[in-house]
Amino acid sequence: MAISVDDREHARLVWEKVVDRQFTILSDPEAQVIRAYGLVHSSAGKEGQDIALDTTLLVDADGREHWRRVSATLPDIPSADEILGRIRESAPNSSSQ
Repeated sequence: MAISVDDREHARLVWEKVVDRQFTILSDPEAQVIRAYGLVHSSAGKEGQDIALDTTLLVDADGREHWRRVSATLPDIPSADEILGRIRESAPNSSSQ
């Protein structure tokens, strides 16, 4: 899933149009989750506004972060294969798989 500070409709349109991916996008207009994970680039947006960093996180059911990749551009977002590989690496007993 993705988390965006944009409202739901705008976030969905951007993700479908720009990166041609369709998956659940959660709207976080107050940036509470984004700030909790330290993913805000302060004063880097238009007119000095804060913006969220394009980041891929692997977080377990207990909220522990296992992997993070900050992407410089949207095309730099990791592929599904790379993300699935990271999930497999962090799974319990992954050495036997």
